[in-house]
Amino acid sequence: MKIGFFPIVPSLVILGTGLALGQSSTKSLQYLAPDGGARVVVVPIGKDSESRIEFRSVDNDSLCALDYSSEDGEHGFGVVKAEWTPDSRYFVFSLSSSGGHQPWHAPTPFYSRRDGIVRELDDYFQPGISKADFQLIAPNTVRTEALEGKPVSVRLDSLPALPSRRRTKPFLADCKGGRLYRVGDSLPRLIPLKFLGQNQLYR
Repeated sequence: MKIGFFPIVPSLVILGTGLALGQSSTKSLQYLAPDGGARVVVVPIGKDSESRIEFRSVDNDSLCALDYSSEDGEHGFGVVKAEWTPDSRYFVFSLSSSGGHQPWHAPTPFYSRRDGIVRELDDYFQPGISKADFQLIAPNTVRTEALEGKPVSVRLDSLPALPSRRRTKPFLADCKGGRLYRVGDSLPRLIPLKFLGQNQLYR
């Protein structure tokens, strides 16, 4: 993967709203926080079934990126739905496997502007989130479903700390300093690849 300076590609800017379930676009989609203080860019990769999510400051500096692509196009993830919470504090997005693996599973990460960390709802609701079409309720409540249709309604700013003794390591991506992560269903949960400096973008 080449990394360097490049102009922003033509993209659709979405102001404080989300990507409709099942919507597909060959262009990058930009999500501007309702307060205008941050943006996220979702870049389609390959046959649009996989995605790279880039987190940027209001000045368009790179904070971090999560690359969910795979070499064969069948072992990565693609964004199904994405949206800022009404209070602009969190960016929530749901994923589906590009190869159709575990069709019941819809990993749903969320980015916190307060601490710059990307986490996953799966770590709070075992064995995992199963509904990609989540709903957001002001100020930052997520409504979705876990396995077997169990309803989930959680306010993100009230989530408890995860237990220190866990069988699996929680998904935590430090979204600062321009770090690029590779994420995939055939890979360890997070592989940090490189750091980018201020004003550098991913290519």
